[in-house]
Amino acid sequence: MKIIRMAALAAVLAVPVLAHGQASAAKNDKAAQEVIEFRNRYIEAEENRDIVFLERILADDFFALNPQGKLLNKTQQLENLKRPDRTLKVLNARETHVQFYGGGDVAILAEHVTVDGQDKGRPFGGEYRFLRVFAKQEGKWKVVLAEGSPMPEQQASETK
Repeated sequence: MKIIRMAALAAVLAVPVLAHGQASAAKNDKAAQEVIEFRNRYIEAEENRDIVFLERILADDFFALNPQGKLLNKTQQLENLKRPDRTLKVLNARETHVQFYGGGDVAILAEHVTVDGQDKGRPFGGEYRFLRVFAKQEGKWKVVLAEGSPMPEQQASETK
């Protein structure tokens, strides 16, 4: 009888904990969706050369690490995006993962995307893994870091 009472007490105590866990997960899902929507607007601005919007959302201490290993600050990134001989499309975002830190004021977004573009008349693109760090500054999301790396090609033996 004592075991039944203890099990019943444990069940009663677990209900608020489980409910809190579900509420936290729902809150986290909503926050992750907010970050993904912010990322979508950010990518759209890059593709359309919306420099006014990009100046506003890139943090002053923003930096990007491009696939060639070059580190670009905010000014250099904006100048690169202004170039008319450079086009970029980010397609088919998948394997998207958002992780929060600092009480939810810092978000790291990792994803696999397909890139299609041209630089000085030469096509570039393929499968890339992107990592972006966003931070809330004065209550608004800012882009702090962007890094894109080509995905390693699968070995022929792995695809058989």
